[in-house]
Amino acid sequence: MLIDPLTLFAFSFAVLLLALTPGPDLFLIVGRGLSQGRGAAIYTALGFFLAGVVQVPLLAFGLATLVANNPIAFDLIRYAGGAYLIWRGLKMLFGSIYNPTDKGSAVSSGAAIREGFIASLVNPKSHVFMLAFLPQFVDPAAGSVWIQFLVLGLVMRAVALAVEVSLAAFSGTIGMLLRRSRRARAYLERAAGLLIVAVGVRLMLLENPAELRPSQR
Repeated sequence: MLIDPLTLFAFSFAVLLLALTPGPDLFLIVGRGLSQGRGAAIYTALGFFLAGVVQVPLLAFGLATLVANNPIAFDLIRYAGGAYLIWRGLKMLFGSIYNPTDKGSAVSSGAAIREGFIASLVNPKSHVFMLAFLPQFVDPAAGSVWIQFLVLGLVMRAVALAVEVSLAAFSGTIGMLLRRSRRARAYLERAAGLLIVAVGVRLMLLENPAELRPSQR
């Protein structure tokens, strides 16, 4: 077996604790659950997972290191992703202010997945974190290194997905109760729009990826 069961358990437990740590991803999911329901929040979490499915092979084959060391390429990605999220957040915000409806603003499953995917994929710190965290649990003597990276990376994303879906369902349930009030629903939608804008701004204001390499920490 490539990965020792005890190592896999320790890795999974560490990932669980990290997944429960408050951050932009969790805030985005909770905000979307409160304002737009369980479905939108769960689809956003699925977008995070799909971004991880892309990130893990990149890491396993060394492409993530190449991209992380190319600030121009990373700047283009994060600026484009940040601008998209800001646009979506502003659209939600102003829609709730100038065009309120009894049902509130809705988001399609595709849009929710796309926004979660972009928010995770274009975040340089998520790439650098994976570059710093996963190698600590890889044992070259146990077999193929890139297969170990793939297995650990997928386990990491699966554990995170379980946590995020649970939070999405919980926040969606709370949001369903709060949205019975039209005023509360409007405030929740505005808060969610501002939150998406904040995530987009955060992506655009991150430090140069070359300055975030693990060797410099």
